[in-house]
Amino acid sequence: MKTLSWLVMILMGTAVSLIGYPNPASATTFNVTVGPGFNLVFDPSSVTIHPGDQVKWTWGSSGHSTTSGSPGMPNGIWDSGIQSQGATFTRTFNTAGTFPYYCTPHGGCCGMVGTVMVVNASPTPTPTPTSTPRPTPTPTPIPIPAVTTNPATNVAPSSATLNGSANPRGTTTMVYFQYGLTTSYGSTTSMQTQTGNTLRPVSANITGLLANRTYHFRIVGHNTGGTSFGADRTFTTLTATGTPVVTTNPATLIASFSATLNGSLNPHGLTTTVSFQYGTTTGYGSTTPMQNQSGNTYRNIAANISGLSTNTVYHFRIVATNSAGTRFGGDRTFTTLAPIGPPVVTTNPASFIASFSATLNALLNPHGLPASIHFQYGTTPSYGLTTAPQNRTGNTFQAVGANIAGLTANTLYHFRVVASNNAGTTMGSDSTFTTLAATGPPVVITNAAVNVTTSSATLNGSLDPHGLSTTVNFQYGLTTSYGSVTPMQTQTGNTYRNIAASINGLAPHTTYHFRIVASNGSGTRMGSDKTFTTQ
Repeated sequence: MKTLSWLVMILMGTAVSLIGYPNPASATTFNVTVGPGFNLVFDPSSVTIHPGDQVKWTWGSSGHSTTSGSPGMPNGIWDSGIQSQGATFTRTFNTAGTFPYYCTPHGGCCGMVGTVMVVNASPTPTPTPTSTPRPTPTPTPIPIPAVTTNPATNVAPSSATLNGSANPRGTTTMVYFQYGLTTSYGSTTSMQTQTGNTLRPVSANITGLLANRTYHFRIVGHNTGGTSFGADRTFTTLTATGTPVVTTNPATLIASFSATLNGSLNPHGLTTTVSFQYGTTTGYGSTTPMQNQSGNTYRNIAANISGLSTNTVYHFRIVATNSAGTRFGGDRTFTTLAPIGPPVVTTNPASFIASFSATLNALLNPHGLPASIHFQYGTTPSYGLTTAPQNRTGNTFQAVGANIAGLTANTLYHFRVVASNNAGTTMGSDSTFTTLAATGPPVVITNAAVNVTTSSATLNGSLDPHGLSTTVNFQYGLTTSYGSVTPMQTQTGNTYRNIAASINGLAPHTTYHFRIVASNGSGTRMGSDKTFTTQ
């Protein structure tokens, strides 16, 4: 009996411990993949958990982060930093709430965002009857962009140009390239915004590459419809030094007795001489003057030739030599014009575009007869306005410009060049420009220095104050950090004008950097860096 009583007490105590003191539920870990299959998403993008649960992010591709907050506005709760494929990051959430997060490189541009919702556990509610919802129309899906990876060009020891094509298919699309030493890539180019519904070329220059290495790359396009990836391609960088790399490009400014020969050159790390061979056969027979080039990047090479025969086919090619060897570009041809004929014109981009004025530009070859040239312009391709005619003669190409005023601010204008002589009338293609707003930040251009001596020079630039009182000066020095400035000048108005400043106390045989800087109530603008070398 005594034994039975003890047994009953033990069973009752066990029941009390099980009923009165329940064990807490164990924490659960929820998994999220970062950039699965190189897609710019978190998968899943939203998870719902309870206090005490964990979220574990695992990187499916490189170059991403999980950062709390909204794109561009981190709130400091957590930040994994940018990680590579295979990395993991875990966080425990102890309080209820909604926690948005994003990828630092791809949140703002590409919508790579996610949400963690932490809710308190509650009993399962009794379901209530609901009416059968009416079917809703299926929304039309947004088409993803169409992209194609094209071969790389301008491949040098430490740089290259990546190429592709993209069709945004009617939705604003972010386009970029992934590249690296493997098909995991690891590096990306800057985002480019593309709109419209047509196929267009896309390219990006990359630097900082290793010499004599094979790189993989592909184009990526992302819009609200999804992400598209071009096929993988490869290129191999050049060795650090070697024979020059040359390409013969089409001739330009072809007239009756003259032309401009063009090519591209990479000296390949060694001092290189470059010229063009040309003649009426592939034996050539004539050579342009030698030009000296150095460095390890591609640059355009051009040479003007004259004394040609009219209406004749000429062959030409680029030739470059350094201590590692000589290379020849492919053969190309052009045909000179007849002695006389209709004028030849090209509409060039407008310049000095201000709020109410602009300069229209073109190239003209009168083609051996006196020619009259003018511009048509207006807010539609019907134009409606013309500039005053200008008279030109000769048989070579010459620049033609016309200043126009009385324009409307912030307006798109069309224009083209028109030229006539006794042999006919020729019209250039339509081109457009948009005038500036009535007021805004100053517009500046750094121009070449002049009057350079052993100890002094005159710095030059162009300025449009853009409708507000503007201060302008030049920064100059031995590096692009400059360090010295010219006195301030004050300018007003809404047209371009030349700005100049004389500087003294320079060292002889020294290269100096300089740029123009202007400020008004709408902001500060800096011109590009230019250099000059004292005598």
